[in-house]
Amino acid sequence: MSIKEQYLKNGFAILKNVFSKTEIEQFRENALKQMTFDEQNGQVTSYTKSQAKHGIGDILSKKYLDNIVLDSRVIQVVKEVLGEKIVYFGDGSYQIGVGLRGFHRDNVDREFKGGPDWDFDYNIIRFGLYLQDHKKYSGGLKVKIGTHENPTGKSTLLDIEEGDLIFWNLKLVHSGNAIRLKVIPNLPVDYFERFIPDFIKKDEQKERIAMFFTFGVKGQAFDRYINEYVMKTPKLLEGLRQSKYSDKTVQLAESSGVELFDVINHKN
Repeated sequence: MSIKEQYLKNGFAILKNVFSKTEIEQFRENALKQMTFDEQNGQVTSYTKSQAKHGIGDILSKKYLDNIVLDSRVIQVVKEVLGEKIVYFGDGSYQIGVGLRGFHRDNVDREFKGGPDWDFDYNIIRFGLYLQDHKKYSGGLKVKIGTHENPTGKSTLLDIEEGDLIFWNLKLVHSGNAIRLKVIPNLPVDYFERFIPDFIKKDEQKERIAMFFTFGVKGQAFDRYINEYVMKTPKLLEGLRQSKYSDKTVQLAESSGVELFDVINHKN
């Protein structure tokens, strides 16, 4: 089964060993440098009840991390799944530390069949790059398989290792920062994760660093996500206003066949 077929069937797919261990270590080093740089410039935020720190602004505009989103291996996968006319619209971020948990969808109409998102082809995908092992350790991604097309599905802890790249349909039900138990490490804890005592859960392998970036194809799903989510989320808009792409980045996007969509200045 191809990567695209896996994605269409399950709502997600994992690409194994996309990046080398050496590259992952360099990404970690760069992410820590970026966080220090962003902290010095007031470009870091966090969410209520979350221990994770988030860099403000698009990852593609970041001094130390701008080489990841447009990596040729990433773009090859995006085009394989979405086709040639792909769009990147500044929805990229990085975080350090353990964040919030809880099942959710990322699209606008998050209840199954609860709005227009469920009436047309949904061609927006989000990538996750985790810079540590989550096959044996806590902190990874948990999904409900097939919930991009169904109200519910089997809950599964994903075996994401260093170097793997995962992507999912925004309508897929998923939860980040998932806990693995010491005794039954592959058993997903779907509820009350915050009440699990430390002595029965596995720790993270090392300080958790994760990056996320989103691609789409222009159309009904894309327009709705931009107008009904991005344009109505102040933190996202403020981050985009502060994000400036280098000439090198713009040229790389053009040569890679990626349209950089200007959310701030677009017309409805």
